[in-house]
Amino acid sequence: MDIKIAHQPSYAMAVCNLEEGESIKAESGAMLSMSSNVDIATSSGGVFKGLKKALLGGESFFTNVFTAKDAPGEVCLAPTMPGDIVNIPMDGELIIQGTSFLASDTEIDLDTKYKGFKGLFSGEGMFMLKASGRGNILVNCFGAIHPVEVDGEYIVDTGHVVAFESTLDYKVKSVGGIMATLFSGEGLISRFSGKGKLWIQSRNPDAYGKLLGSHLPPRE
Repeated sequence: MDIKIAHQPSYAMAVCNLEEGESIKAESGAMLSMSSNVDIATSSGGVFKGLKKALLGGESFFTNVFTAKDAPGEVCLAPTMPGDIVNIPMDGELIIQGTSFLASDTEIDLDTKYKGFKGLFSGEGMFMLKASGRGNILVNCFGAIHPVEVDGEYIVDTGHVVAFESTLDYKVKSVGGIMATLFSGEGLISRFSGKGKLWIQSRNPDAYGKLLGSHLPPRE
């Protein structure tokens, strides 16, 4: 499989060229275009069977598996939010902020029951996936994506966490106590420790949503 990321960093899309018989699984709704010989299989179970409807606003969660039949094929994928995409070659485990998952090789397993992102208010309600296996995984972000090599300790606002290697330990804490968290304009922080790679996004979707909402007219 050959994957190229186009139109970075603001409006990135992944162009996935599949050999005959190759497959890629992607978040439902991520497909922009595809060759006519590519088949789609949709599933609401499998890797996402552990995801509770409460986390999805009552909606079902589906993934699509795209397979090139009889000849090589192309699938173009893009996230809903504007921003960048990074292709991470995996051989082990990776923790991903749930909405940052875009696509992966079918050999990679995604554990939706992962409960490791612990801390005050469950990390601003973030839902985390644990990916394991060997192959390519595509993650997307809001804004630009910034990789960080951690060797020791590193602190990130939880709203900017995209993904990190499982070799890193972390704790989610408030900024200087409850009062400081409520009135400083800062939310929760993730304190990472150990040695491994971390990916962060330059914009916070939750903060952007609140800013945008404050300028919208009230509902009647």
